[in-house]
Amino acid sequence: MTSLANRYARAVADAAGADFPTVVEEVKTFHQLMTSHAELTEALTNPTIPLDQKERFLRALCARLKPHPTTTNFLMVVLRHQRMAVLGDIQKALEALLDARSGVVAVEVASAKPLSVRERRALEERLRKLVGGDIRLTYKEAPELLGGVVACVGSTYYDGSIRTQLAEIRERLTRRY
Repeated sequence: MTSLANRYARAVADAAGADFPTVVEEVKTFHQLMTSHAELTEALTNPTIPLDQKERFLRALCARLKPHPTTTNFLMVVLRHQRMAVLGDIQKALEALLDARSGVVAVEVASAKPLSVRERRALEERLRKLVGGDIRLTYKEAPELLGGVVACVGSTYYDGSIRTQLAEIRERLTRRY
């Protein structure tokens, strides 16, 4: 995340007060809307479209979506500062700030194939004990791991992948001979 995204996140957190979780969720929803509709992204980020047209468009969109007033104001500020192209970074900074304020640790889990619900629950339980508190898990597929999982907790990696185990076996065998 950039320092710019962090500055926007801190500013909206201060403005939202107790409604910060609501604003974070609405910004996330708006960003997902932008990423799923290329025309919307183009309309809000294209520098050849006059700012007043973009503002009217965003106001009309917010009138239909009815987000929290702080969310509407925040999106208008981001638009006026021509930062809609980095809304994804800002949204990630907002989530990280919300997690930090809530005592939640973000954990990213990569696996070679999708984990079953039972596997996810077992992994979540072990990670929660490891961290000693609440966690927010995100999963992604990484076929290059061959099997097993890699969990990233903050800046610490827990690598239980087959790829790493094979590499370690290879290194041990080559050291002997």
